[in-house]
Amino acid sequence: MSRYAAGLRDLAIGKVRDHQHRIDRFDEPDWHRYGLLVDTAFRLAAHRRFRPDGQDRAPVIRFVASVRERYHHTGYDLDPRLAESLLWATLAGEPTPEPLHSQTHTAQTLLLIGLLDDEGLSRAELDRFLADAEGDVTDDVTADPLDDAPNETTNDVRQDATSHAATDAPGETDEDGTEPDTPARSDA
Repeated sequence: MSRYAAGLRDLAIGKVRDHQHRIDRFDEPDWHRYGLLVDTAFRLAAHRRFRPDGQDRAPVIRFVASVRERYHHTGYDLDPRLAESLLWATLAGEPTPEPLHSQTHTAQTLLLIGLLDDEGLSRAELDRFLADAEGDVTDDVTADPLDDAPNETTNDVRQDATSHAATDAPGETDEDGTEPDTPARSDA
C-alpha cells in the first residue's frame, strides 16, 4: 500500500494523528497524487452507495445531511450544495467541479469517510477498496503535475485538509488498545 493510501486508511479508521503525521511530509507532487486518490476513492465509494442512473434525490440529500451532522463539531460546515453537486457530478460521470479548490477537496474527503464509515468495511476490505482506488488512479502522473495549477491552490488544499478533514474520523481503538485520537461520533 502506498503512503497515499496508507494516509487515507489512517483517516478512515480514525487514526487522525497517524494521518496527520503522514500528510505533513507531503510535498507538492505528493499532494497532487493524494488528491487524485481521494477523488478516485470518492467516485468508487459513491458508485457503490448510489445508483449512477436515475438516483432519487432523497437518499443523496439524507446522506449529505448525515455527513454534515457527523462532522459539524469539527468546525467545518460542509456546504450541502457543494456536497450534493460533487455527488451528482460523480454519479453522472462528469468531472469534479473545481478539483483543486480546498473546499472541494475537504468536502470529498468528508463525504468519502462518511461513505466508507457507512459501509462498515473490515480493515481487509478497506485495504482492498483503497488498492482498487489506487489501481484506478492514472499511472502517468508527470514528475511535476502542478505546472498548470498555482501553488497557493495546493497550499490551500493542504491547509484545509490538515485543519478540517482529519479532525474527527470514525474509527477503532489504536494498536495499544486506547481510544483513537478523537472521540468517536455518535450515531444518535
